[in-house]
Amino acid sequence: MQVKSIIEPFNFEGVQLLKGRLKDQFEQIREYYFNIPNDDILKEFRREAGLPSPGKHLGGWYSDKGIAAFGQWLSAFARMYKITNDEEIRNKAIYLMDEWSKTKQECKNQYTFDKFVGGLLDIYEYTGCEDALQHLETITELAEKNLDRTRAYAGVGTWGSEWYTLSENLYRAYELTGKKHFLDFAKVWEYTEYWKHFVQGEDIFTALQDSQVKFYHAYSHVNTLSGAAMAYRVTGEKHYLETIVNAYKFLQDTQCFATGGYGPDENLIMPNGLAETLNKKEMRFHFETACGSWAAFKLAMYLMMFTGEAHYGDWIERLIYNGVGALIPMDKYGTIMYGSKYHNQGSQKDLMREMAWSCCTGTLPLAVSGYHNLIYFHDRENLYINLFVSSKVEWNGPEDRVELIQETCYPEEDTIYLHIKPKTASRFGLKFRVPKWAKNGVTVKINNTAFKTETIPGKWATIYRRWSPKDTVTLTFDLSPRIEPLTGFISPGAILCGPAVLVSTSDPRAIQTSSDFKHPGAWLKRSEKGLTHSTSTQIFNQVFRPFYELKEAEPYRMYFERPDSINILPDKMMFYNAAIGGRWLLDGEIHYAKVPGSYFETKFNGTAIVWEGYRTDDGGIAQINIDDEHIAEADQYGYTGVKIAPLWLIHMARVPPWEPPFVWSISDLDEGQHNIKVSILPHKNPASKGTKVNVKKLIVYP
Repeated sequence: MQVKSIIEPFNFEGVQLLKGRLKDQFEQIREYYFNIPNDDILKEFRREAGLPSPGKHLGGWYSDKGIAAFGQWLSAFARMYKITNDEEIRNKAIYLMDEWSKTKQECKNQYTFDKFVGGLLDIYEYTGCEDALQHLETITELAEKNLDRTRAYAGVGTWGSEWYTLSENLYRAYELTGKKHFLDFAKVWEYTEYWKHFVQGEDIFTALQDSQVKFYHAYSHVNTLSGAAMAYRVTGEKHYLETIVNAYKFLQDTQCFATGGYGPDENLIMPNGLAETLNKKEMRFHFETACGSWAAFKLAMYLMMFTGEAHYGDWIERLIYNGVGALIPMDKYGTIMYGSKYHNQGSQKDLMREMAWSCCTGTLPLAVSGYHNLIYFHDRENLYINLFVSSKVEWNGPEDRVELIQETCYPEEDTIYLHIKPKTASRFGLKFRVPKWAKNGVTVKINNTAFKTETIPGKWATIYRRWSPKDTVTLTFDLSPRIEPLTGFISPGAILCGPAVLVSTSDPRAIQTSSDFKHPGAWLKRSEKGLTHSTSTQIFNQVFRPFYELKEAEPYRMYFERPDSINILPDKMMFYNAAIGGRWLLDGEIHYAKVPGSYFETKFNGTAIVWEGYRTDDGGIAQINIDDEHIAEADQYGYTGVKIAPLWLIHMARVPPWEPPFVWSISDLDEGQHNIKVSILPHKNPASKGTKVNVKKLIVYP
């Protein structure tokens, strides 16, 4: 039973970007890829087929990694044609496909096959070229016969086997053609051993104990969720929807930085591990930017379609401005800013020379073309605005055709003008997403007159009326700077204005002090005491600018520790009580005990407290009381054998995995003195070998 979406995107038709940053980026990338010579793109295919192969070797991954980007370039050209109606782009896509088909190339692995399936489907769907379906049938028939079905985990030496991303496009093939063999082949590649943990509410890291490889490659383990999404769309089976809903929550609760990025050095990180990655110099980067943005765009879009809920658009918005939308341009050699860096020691944007023509050069044009599919949604009665972007959409409304034009410099400015232009006066609903960060709501005016409607963060706000051809809606947001703590932590925090992450630089030429200056870098006001904001953190001699604005090699810093913390060290400032038969022991910087009933406690003066320690394979469960009130229970059981060192260093056996950190915190306590007591409980996680509880330190914030 195929599921009908609650809301639908415009599928690359009827949406145009207007003057602004996103249009500039799309145009630059379209021009870049269009100008790659066809003979250079086809050279490796022709050479392997023994055909004359004029042109130059592109080099990099395009030569030695199975020409992985080719299928995605076909997709991008097809989508760009649908967006622009540029016949030259269409001709390039079809020429490349036709010439490739003459080389009779068989896809050598699941990774490459997946990209070809997507590319051929897009050429068929968006250019109308029927030949693409025949080519799809040919490569699928060969894949059904010859692809390795052992489903080896994508680890060392098996990068071409990211089989678990494959089902999405095969389900798309079934949806577009109705041919059952695509459905059957899609089911072969379902990643049920991963998806099921989200349905059952299980810890995916504990599950790694029984896995061949002890880490999750971040991009592909988000991308595979779109396979579950398409399985739901095609079959209607609820467990697929539960998979992606729960996986999204897991990602937001444990994996995402303020930018929306995730996957430090291409790893999903066990809960409580993100802060440690900011301190590790050996981390190459914290977010595989183009690939990671594209995978997140798809997942969030599917969720919006299937649930109709607005809050999934927040992730899209974050990544538009701080992810793929903040990349620096590629160079002429196919070198890309593969990853974004957030190191506490300071970072800069750079092109990674070893990543020439890498996987991200395939997802980059897809992600940027995808902007057009993420701004607006619709149902029968309503037009939905998900992103506040200078753009235009044409929609067949319930009564007549409607054109809507967004005029805005958001997020540099706080106002969005929506010019409504129905062909004739028409009644329909206009809904816009209220971002979760917009705690002060949104001011709404129609034709310069205040209009009252609920603007609840994370929800759609609705204006339902009969619209006239010259109506204008004005939306105004509060873009005051705010501190957003790292996911799962009280500190460190990033500074944002609206969806834009601000980073500190030290270029005195960029200092702006005018109170009416609208650029985000001016929204943090300087004083003699330094930069001040809502938590009174002071950062001296710094200039704040949007992350997306920084150029190559400009130094910046994104995360900042609160300077007002007080450490309570376990060897000096805590009281320990051991139960009968037990005692508290010291192991380096850690105090620990194993016998239930043992506890530690201390007094503190503040509104927030953090307990830091480590997870272990014999970790126990502790009860936490504050001022004699039972607040929570915390489990220190560890993830046995799970890796949280950089992926590439693990492969090279250069560093051991880091100890799994443990962090528990509470904030918003009343001001004044409190007492915290942490007691070992007799019950434990069934997988744990014991009931040990440890403490490294407590951190108190006033």
